[in-house]
Amino acid sequence: MDDMLELRCKYCGAPLDKADVESESPYVTCRSCGTTQQRVDAKAYMQQMMGQIQSWISRSIPGGFTLSQTENVDPIARHNIFINSVKPAIDPEISDYRLGLNSAVSNPLVVLPFTKGDAVRTNHSSQQAFEFNAKLKSIEPLAVDDQYRRMITDAENMSSAYALLINNSNLLTDTTPGRFALMANNFAEAAASMSKVTDYAPLGMRLQALSGICQASDMILNGDVVGCSVKMEQGVAALEKSKMDILMVPRLAVMLRAVDIEISQAKTLMEITSLVTAGTSKDPLKLLETLSSVTGLSYPRAQGWNCLENKERSSELFRNIEEIVSARNGGGLRICSGPGDVLYPFWDIDLKYSFTTGTLFSKRSVEVSEDILVPATFTISGDALRNPRHGLTDIFAAAPESSIMSRIKGEEDSISGGAGIGRLTDSASEGNPGSRRVVVPLSTRMEATRLVQEYLRQCSNTHSKLKLSRPEIKSLVYIPCSLSGDVIELPKEFDGLTPGAVRELGASRIVII
Repeated sequence: MDDMLELRCKYCGAPLDKADVESESPYVTCRSCGTTQQRVDAKAYMQQMMGQIQSWISRSIPGGFTLSQTENVDPIARHNIFINSVKPAIDPEISDYRLGLNSAVSNPLVVLPFTKGDAVRTNHSSQQAFEFNAKLKSIEPLAVDDQYRRMITDAENMSSAYALLINNSNLLTDTTPGRFALMANNFAEAAASMSKVTDYAPLGMRLQALSGICQASDMILNGDVVGCSVKMEQGVAALEKSKMDILMVPRLAVMLRAVDIEISQAKTLMEITSLVTAGTSKDPLKLLETLSSVTGLSYPRAQGWNCLENKERSSELFRNIEEIVSARNGGGLRICSGPGDVLYPFWDIDLKYSFTTGTLFSKRSVEVSEDILVPATFTISGDALRNPRHGLTDIFAAAPESSIMSRIKGEEDSISGGAGIGRLTDSASEGNPGSRRVVVPLSTRMEATRLVQEYLRQCSNTHSKLKLSRPEIKSLVYIPCSLSGDVIELPKEFDGLTPGAVRELGASRIVII
């Protein structure tokens, strides 16, 4: 066994690169996980691993037989040893690692620069997967039949790719410099392995596309915006092609949602680079840092709000950030009129309701149209998630008082109090934020609608004469506010309707650009 085979990373189990192995340096760096270690430690780990494999072979193969004798053993005898002793021992492990790989690739496998992801939950470490791969290579000479030789080589390729993907999954959890270069290499090697496995060629295409996307991410971090744009465009096209091929293989359908998320993330980075190349944004890294701040936020845990953990929502949040950056450089946002050096985002929701007033012959039905404003930051307010009244302009709590005679005569024209809000939102028009700072929206249209629906459900329980229609989001508007220390001061039109979430969060718990 030559020296190159005697060195493996003691941290992840990956074979070390030939250049590092042949170097005279006492230290070697793993090109898969990125860790540096002493050469003697890597060699000691390899010897330990091979000892464990030899021990397993001794337990699985009839006494007196060693793999060094393979070439001198009759093919029929080798075949019998494989069928009767090796295959029954290795089959359950192959199934277990295949299941682990299928589970891993059902998750998104990349993140945007400056952002972190969650490690894929697996039942194996990369070290275990690489060791299993080495075990398979050691018994390969026993598989003389083409069918079983194919079974072993397929399992070798799958276990190697699986180990590389576990390493990439671990790299998602931090922002180690150069991690995208490591991930690109791992994806490329995993793609080469999976392209050889029966029915897994579409996965190989997906992994090769992800390798290109990681190269693009590495480029933009090193200031090569044009190169990033070209490489990212190629990666998105390859991912979309792999998705079409995945649709043709039922066993790979578990990957479709993950591929959609990866395509969405890649397109986000494409849009960022296009803002730069078009001259809309001068600083892509600043934009990426903002994205990192948003993705790094911790959302409160609240019953019924598991959707906040869904990574697919990031696409809409990122689009809103892009619109802010674009507006600052010549585009426009829907901005309400008024003074203030901070623009706070609110979902403007149209609510139509009716109620009955009057008695006997003066009884009549009144239809009312109101605006409800939901601060687009409500998702990081635990109180708002637990009690929707805390996360919006509570118009029914601010209902105008009416006299008993007005109710009897049917002279009431409203049981809510948000007229000032309506006048404010009506003033919204496309405008440039200029030098004003802008608060980043942290919620989606669907989440805002859900909050209002829960609010109306509560209101219908306390207002028996209230009949509500389905709320409709008109737009995302930006309202000029003042900042005093950590306190956000909303304009006078709110008149007691300031959402509790705005007071609770202040300026320190939101993202302002």
